[in-house]
Amino acid sequence: MFESRRETGKLLVQRLKKLQDEKRIIDPVVVAIPRGGVVVGAEIAKELNVPLDLLFVKKIPAPNNEKLTIGSISENGLVFLNQALVNTLDVDENYLQEKGIEKIQEMARLRDKYKHEPILLEDKDVILVDDGIATGASMYLAAQSIVRDRPRSVIIAAPVMLNDDTIINTLKSVSHHMEILKTADNFMSVSKWYEDFPQLSDKEVKDILKEFQ
Repeated sequence: MFESRRETGKLLVQRLKKLQDEKRIIDPVVVAIPRGGVVVGAEIAKELNVPLDLLFVKKIPAPNNEKLTIGSISENGLVFLNQALVNTLDVDENYLQEKGIEKIQEMARLRDKYKHEPILLEDKDVILVDDGIATGASMYLAAQSIVRDRPRSVIIAAPVMLNDDTIINTLKSVSHHMEILKTADNFMSVSKWYEDFPQLSDKEVKDILKEFQ
């Protein structure tokens, strides 16, 4: 168990600096998945003295069950669906389109609220960060979105993730390297792996971002 998100950021930096020493990271930018990933990413960006960017990804819930995730969508419109679950629940295409538009609009409002302009990622070594990886859907979609910007490399970094070969191999397929502090067979939820796991407000995220303006 980790003490806090900030602690995990400092632990990940130690590993990432080794990649710098090996010249596997040359011109890095940290890209965090809000909200929890911003705290981890900020610690990494401060220690490496590099820019911090955001990439919004939202989960698509099942009809009539907000807690059941059937897919994810990125702010630039890329969609990842758990097709087996979609088929099992017989989810209507119109629902997916409507929910996708709703989530994109929500992410656009957040981008505007945070007043944070995207950083050009072409030829950069992108360190993609979240505070934990459960299903891998959000991280996969985020990495896939970044690949379209033609970075030099994509490094996925997270404190903890589910120990699942399918998820691990899927994330490896959209990244050049992964730094994970701990893999867990009995995952339950990301919050389980932290002693201190507060829900972040938009104001707290904005305050963190101000440090990088």
